[in-house]
Amino acid sequence: MKLAQQKFNAFVRKRDEFDYCISCGQNHTDYDAGHYVPQGKSSFLRFHEDNCHKEGKGCNSFDKFHLVGYRKNLIKKIGLEKVEWLEENRFTIKRWSKTELIEIINRYATNNKS
Repeated sequence: MKLAQQKFNAFVRKRDEFDYCISCGQNHTDYDAGHYVPQGKSSFLRFHEDNCHKEGKGCNSFDKFHLVGYRKNLIKKIGLEKVEWLEENRFTIKRWSKTELIEIINRYATNNKS
């Protein structure tokens, strides 16, 4: 799980390389791959690309201000319908199998190569 998360997060940071922080819209020097729906709330959305975007380390906290900016900018980026789908699935639980995690590692390791 840890390696799958590392590969996925690296993919998100590279995918969003030229974007600003999803929460505040500013440029930062250090970024996380920030989840809109926290991993602890929905294991189902943990590796969902619409749920994870480049976010300044200082903004990547789960207070109400973080989510307000994140949601507003996420709607601009992926559309209201997809954001509402994420919100509807925010408590969905998924047990990731070893096979699925290996597939995630391989998929995102491949996508991170230049």
